[in-house]
Amino acid sequence: MNKIKFSALALTFVLAVLSCGSAFAHEFIIKPVQLTTQKDHVVPFSVISAHAFMISEEMEPLNQVEAQLIQNGKVTKLTLAENEMLMTLDGQAKFAKEGTAIIAGHRNGMIWTQTTKGWKQQSKKGLKGVIKSGKYEKFCKTLITVGKPDGSFNKVVGHKLEIVPVTDPTQAKVGDEIEIKILLDGKPVTVENVLATYAGFSTNNNTYAYFTEPYGNGLAKVKISAPGTWMVRVQYKNAQPTADYDSHVMRAVLVFEVK
Repeated sequence: MNKIKFSALALTFVLAVLSCGSAFAHEFIIKPVQLTTQKDHVVPFSVISAHAFMISEEMEPLNQVEAQLIQNGKVTKLTLAENEMLMTLDGQAKFAKEGTAIIAGHRNGMIWTQTTKGWKQQSKKGLKGVIKSGKYEKFCKTLITVGKPDGSFNKVVGHKLEIVPVTDPTQAKVGDEIEIKILLDGKPVTVENVLATYAGFSTNNNTYAYFTEPYGNGLAKVKISAPGTWMVRVQYKNAQPTADYDSHVMRAVLVFEVK
């Protein structure tokens, strides 16, 4: 596995270069108030849109986002409400049984087109002065331990782009390496890189604590360097153009707690 370590400053520079084509594309993150809870407890959560981990900068369109609670083989749709003050979409999840639960989120693909007169949230079809156009779709899975883990951390939820843990990240300790698999349409895919960070590492935009490259069959490892709430993020770009856009960019996020 080709693994590279950067200082925060160097990694910020690299990410700025990597994301220059979609600098406006915030990360899509489901943030519960706690990632460890007990059976029958209600846990509030927020859907945040951020360049800096866990600090929401804009509110996703309510009609473009869905969230589900997945636990013990049952899928429950979760209701979201706009919170204009915090620029989040807020909801609650109640956990009926012990085990590892997943709150899964999906932000539908939205088309943004850059023209000589600026960005427009619409298809490139019929527009003049088109520079480039992309469809941007986002996914998130947040792991919550209810009482004690039950091995459900590796549940495949069926997102088009999905991060599936191979080892249980909720049981990781500082110094451990966790292994993940990246799936596209349910099959392993090798993305260009895997980024990871944790809450409190930095408030700078697009700054991550860890950078690595997958080593085959969609597999990658992330070394845990601090306790707290972690996020792993991958991106896949389908460069096949359509009549409406030039490329389809998908991002997937995995959120978990390290004690």
